[in-house]
Amino acid sequence: MGRVSMSVAKLNGRRKEAGLPLIRFELRRLSEEDVQDLRDAYAAAYEISEIAVGDSRGYTAVARGHGYDQDLCHSDDRVFLTWHRAYVYVMERTLNSALKWKRRDESLELTLPFWDWTSFDAGRDAPNGLPKVVNDATYADAQGVQVSNPLFSAKSLYRVASQNLQGQEQFTQRFADRFRDSIDQLKDDVERYLSNPDYARFSSDLNFGAHGAIHVRVGGAGPTSPLPGRSGDMASVVSAAYDPIFWLHHSMIDKIWFDWQQTHGNSTVPQHVLDTVVYNGFVGRQLLDAERELRYIYSDEDVEAAEEVGATMPVPAAPPVAVAVPDVVATPDVVAPPDPGGNAAPPPAGAAPPPPPVDLYPILDIGSLKGGFRRAQLDFHQLHPPKRSFEILAFINNPDATEQTPCTDPSYAGRLMLFGHGDCHGARGHCNPRMAERGDYDLRPDHPLRFSKTKFQIDITRGLRRELANAASLPLPVKVTLITVDAEGNAVPQDSVRYKGVSLSTP
Repeated sequence: MGRVSMSVAKLNGRRKEAGLPLIRFELRRLSEEDVQDLRDAYAAAYEISEIAVGDSRGYTAVARGHGYDQDLCHSDDRVFLTWHRAYVYVMERTLNSALKWKRRDESLELTLPFWDWTSFDAGRDAPNGLPKVVNDATYADAQGVQVSNPLFSAKSLYRVASQNLQGQEQFTQRFADRFRDSIDQLKDDVERYLSNPDYARFSSDLNFGAHGAIHVRVGGAGPTSPLPGRSGDMASVVSAAYDPIFWLHHSMIDKIWFDWQQTHGNSTVPQHVLDTVVYNGFVGRQLLDAERELRYIYSDEDVEAAEEVGATMPVPAAPPVAVAVPDVVATPDVVAPPDPGGNAAPPPAGAAPPPPPVDLYPILDIGSLKGGFRRAQLDFHQLHPPKRSFEILAFINNPDATEQTPCTDPSYAGRLMLFGHGDCHGARGHCNPRMAERGDYDLRPDHPLRFSKTKFQIDITRGLRRELANAASLPLPVKVTLITVDAEGNAVPQDSVRYKGVSLSTP
């Protein structure tokens, strides 16, 4: 037998004593002792919230900050990464404090593992693709008795206070049957994000791509859900953070940013991101250097490897990356969604006009392109953030594309994941931006659901370059099929997501 590795919490306790940053490991690399530490930490945080729901040391007090408390949840997509880095950090410290409180052991330093959802491990993952340690409703304790798994579900204040649910319906649910089919696409997505040297576009692509995809595919929708739209909790902003898997997902999101920083540095981070105060009073610039400011790093290795001498994984000083200020090479006029009525003959005189047919696969004529662009994206103008979660798929010059067309198809160009904000749980007008317009005497931030200033896009650079490379001649006429899909994977009418129009830009 090889030597037994110490637990993550004990290893990090020693690292703290030595002045080294703590390490976050991948969830499936944890030992059984590590997993039990994580279960106990979650359970202890739940217990504190049961004693007093408003206790800031408890799970609920932190989880409610994502959407349910609109004044705490970020409403500015530009600070997506900094806001969530602070948010995950606070929950990590909350779980660690709860574990110390329960165990009465101040030497422990628990860190939140990250769940690498770009891979599948047949031995450690359930058939739906989720790790068994979070997918199993129960586990065998030290006495062999099956007990509830704290990583499977948690009580949701949204379900209790907003939906007035009782009993077991107060606890989070997942309907992740469609998740496993996403893994290959998620891996491809992350590789593409990491190649983008511009912070703002990297952040936006990650936010409205893989990040949203996990929420929608893991939360899903199912007939036993009592929530609006039969939604699982992860699929709605107001309820997502109550699900224990939320924190493991967002630890992975933070790791992707951490890895991106090793290559591209911080020279393209906008001043607005540096200056903006995010969750728990952190300022953006405080959150750029995870190792030196927040005192944690990530490891893709086993815990035993991190015990070896020299396995401290210091963050190298990233050289500044010179990135030109983006300039628009070509921005066609806004391409409005096509008239679904087509050129049908007018109805007979005196007859009521027939309703227009529902077009699930609208095609947009972008124009003719020669190439020569650095990046290409579809910009959605004045898109109304939806209550439900949707995915918009883009295919280039493939009029036969449907929601069943795989991401491996050569015509696939990208997607936009719209993480639904959920039904309103406030007084009348809570979710209506028009009832929260700001004037000269009101300096509060804009309403978080304002559609006049939303910025949503699909990066179609690789798909468009591939199409141009295979073209027989240039310029190439480009038509894009946009398919809107609901949380269950069904194509839905285009107007299920409202926006003024779409344009192509090549910044």
